[in-house]
Amino acid sequence: MNIHEVCERVRAVILAEFPRGLTLDHDYDVSVPDLRGDKEQLIQALLNIVRNAAEALDERISQGDARIELRTRIARKVTIGKRLHKLALDLHITDNGPGILEEIRNRIFYPLVSGREDGSGLGLLAQTFVQQHDGLIEVESKPGCTEFTILLPFEG
Repeated sequence: MNIHEVCERVRAVILAEFPRGLTLDHDYDVSVPDLRGDKEQLIQALLNIVRNAAEALDERISQGDARIELRTRIARKVTIGKRLHKLALDLHITDNGPGILEEIRNRIFYPLVSGREDGSGLGLLAQTFVQQHDGLIEVESKPGCTEFTILLPFEG
């Protein structure tokens, strides 16, 4: 499967859900090869992360300066779960929102953990789907910038 098709599907859904005030940029490395995996699971994992980012940007959306970026690169010699991979997809989802509260940052991939009252804590589902593809998902966050990184090996 082509990861950029996955990203574009997610972009289309999010832009339909948030038609005003949100810029959803992309910076794709066109040399990224196809991945083996379940396309629908990866769409769902990415959709959960991007939707949560968009929901966290509600204040910036109302100001018209909310921004999310999807960026793909190739990572070389990546260790995931004590296993060295020659090549891996390095996918970044970055937003300019308020950041993830420090008290929940270490638990973001646990069930039902959310920084919003109406949040559903979908990080666990994203992490599960990424792990089923022998991948890794991490997050770094501070006010004004949250970045999720997903690493998925190309070889099985």
